[in-house]
Amino acid sequence: MEIILKEEIEGLGKALDVVKVKNGYAHNYLFPRGLAQLSTPNSRKMLEALRLKAEERYRKEKSDFQAKAEKLKDFSITIAAKVHDGEKLFGSIQASDIAVKLREAGYDLDKRAVLLAEPIKNLGMYTVKLQLHKEVEAKVKLWVISDESK
Repeated sequence: MEIILKEEIEGLGKALDVVKVKNGYAHNYLFPRGLAQLSTPNSRKMLEALRLKAEERYRKEKSDFQAKAEKLKDFSITIAAKVHDGEKLFGSIQASDIAVKLREAGYDLDKRAVLLAEPIKNLGMYTVKLQLHKEVEAKVKLWVISDESK
């Protein structure tokens, strides 16, 4: 039986894919949960219209994020942290700390967008990668300085 997936199902396909499944799987699992619909000539026409809208939305999102990445290209963040033994930090600077600083600067990004290989534990200048979109990355400079008042 051919069906159109309404959502991504691991091991089966992505949303709006036309896939073949067994009748029982479709009728007993996919249809009752609203995960799929039967593939008919009318539903295929609607599917094509939905795909075009989704592709247009994807292109628009991508161009918006590319514009945001262009703005972030020359942006830098400064985080003051308490230090000991010269340049070692008490604790560390993590992705969530960087996301908070970006939000304060007007860039609403989730901490999952901040790609850190490991937490930052020393003073200095770092280049931090941001994953804004599946295909759009940006880099910002991060300055970790000593906070003498803490």
